[in-house]
Amino acid sequence: MNMIKLLNRIYLIFFLPLLLLSCAQMEKGVQPEGLMENTPALSESGQRASQTYYHYILSQLKGHEGNLEGTIDELRKALSEDPRSAFLHVELARLYIKKGLTTEAIAECEEALTINKDYVPAHVVLGGLYSTLKQPPIAIEHYQEVLRIDPQNQQAYIYLGALYRESQQYEKAIEILKKLVDKFPNDIMGLYYLGRIHAETKRFEESIGYYERVLSVRPDFVSGLIDLGTIYEIQKELKRAIESYQKVLEIDPENRTARERLGQLYIKENQWEDALTQYREIQKFDSEDLDIRVKMGLIYFEQGNYDDAILEFSFVLASNPNDDKVRFYLATAYLKRENHDQAIAEYMKIPPESTLYVDSRENAAIILEDLGKLNEAIDLLDKSIKTTPNETPLYLLLSSFYEKGKQMEKALEVLTSAHQFDKENVDLLFQMGVIFDKMDKFEEMVGRMREVITLNPEHADALNYLGYTFADKGIHLDEALELVQKALKLKPDSGYITDSLGWVYYRKGEYEKAVTELEKAMELAPDDPLITEHLGDSYFKVNLVKKALELYERALQLNPKEDQLNRLKKKIEKIKEKKGGIP
Repeated sequence: MNMIKLLNRIYLIFFLPLLLLSCAQMEKGVQPEGLMENTPALSESGQRASQTYYHYILSQLKGHEGNLEGTIDELRKALSEDPRSAFLHVELARLYIKKGLTTEAIAECEEALTINKDYVPAHVVLGGLYSTLKQPPIAIEHYQEVLRIDPQNQQAYIYLGALYRESQQYEKAIEILKKLVDKFPNDIMGLYYLGRIHAETKRFEESIGYYERVLSVRPDFVSGLIDLGTIYEIQKELKRAIESYQKVLEIDPENRTARERLGQLYIKENQWEDALTQYREIQKFDSEDLDIRVKMGLIYFEQGNYDDAILEFSFVLASNPNDDKVRFYLATAYLKRENHDQAIAEYMKIPPESTLYVDSRENAAIILEDLGKLNEAIDLLDKSIKTTPNETPLYLLLSSFYEKGKQMEKALEVLTSAHQFDKENVDLLFQMGVIFDKMDKFEEMVGRMREVITLNPEHADALNYLGYTFADKGIHLDEALELVQKALKLKPDSGYITDSLGWVYYRKGEYEKAVTELEKAMELAPDDPLITEHLGDSYFKVNLVKKALELYERALQLNPKEDQLNRLKKKIEKIKEKKGGIP
């Protein structure tokens, strides 16, 4: 017996009696819903109606088999028998949607509405289609029609409210959803979306009220608990946020969102072990999650547990060797562990196309320089510049290395090369000014510092450098005062800029003011030998010779440079010989 014969047998045995029963009901004036609602009475065309049912039943069977094409084909045959069935048109539209035939689905629903303009399923499907097509005004019209026809349709309120929300018509969304919860006070989704919309419009107290209503109806509503926790986070009520997420975990111990949020909250509170507990729990049901391992590695790093940090980062890189950020973390962990060779090796694996390339090469060069391998550091930076020739930070660091090696000409040459492609970089110009100063090229230094200030009038270091240099040379003292005062407004807690102000007053002969400012500078930078000497000079000028001597002797203990060391010894000797005066 083939499939068609089998289906005919099933139809005759099971469905024909039902069909006849339906006929009897119709003769009594009872109109059945769905399939035949828009067809002529079966008594007018029994054969036609039976064929419609037959093809519809076949479509259902093929649908259960997963045969979408066969389902559509049988439904079309049913429609050819009964083209006035709004039900069949909408059913076909739903199948077209499954197949991705949006235009055809819309056409079927529109046809259903020409048959029955108040057919709710057609409006619902069209509302969904136009919503998917990002045409909210048309979708809204169809859901409004649903509510006109059927004011008790709860889903239509939800869909309409969601569309208003997506269109940022928040007040309309609130209005329609309030109508829903007025009719159905315990409608979970209506209350939930009211909570979300109030949260999105930063009306947090109203939002919390709606979420609490949701949870009073359904205490296990996880989405409500998570959203509530998020609001508490925004309001900085971290304890309540933690409680909300913990309730989620009581309901669903494997809820990743809640565990990740808890982990982040514990990190904010520096509760590292509690954060680790959450991430370890995630690992139990998702052991391959590399992001969790990275977070755990970073926590270990913060704890100073560099060995475990290295273990986690290494595990991640074994699976994803191209993760430059994690490799950078690994290198830095090795650096903290004082495994310098391994740190350099990991930094050097970061490729030129990475956004971390410059940082990695800078760090590797600094390690080499700290290890006393200045030439190797310079060579590394030279090679890095050849690979990425337009990265100003590499030039700045290379210049500083030449400066440390007292190779001022080379330092200036490097900076000049960078200046060719980065003419308005104030850090570059400032460093050029410093090098010019060390080369005793005063006018060039002044020119560069003025250029920096022109480009950035609030560059405190340039203002201070120029002002202090003028004061130290005893020239342009009024301008020096103006420059340093402006710098101090930008960095009021800088001991070095405060020292510059005191030194300007000293050079202007205003020694009492100098003492006041230099005492402040000493409080801010108590271990600086030059500031200590300056205050000693000012004390000497106001006849506090004993205090001056104490400060000169203190400055000697602060590892001054050779020229300052010799100067301090002469000042101490002259005071002790009571020859007076400071050269």
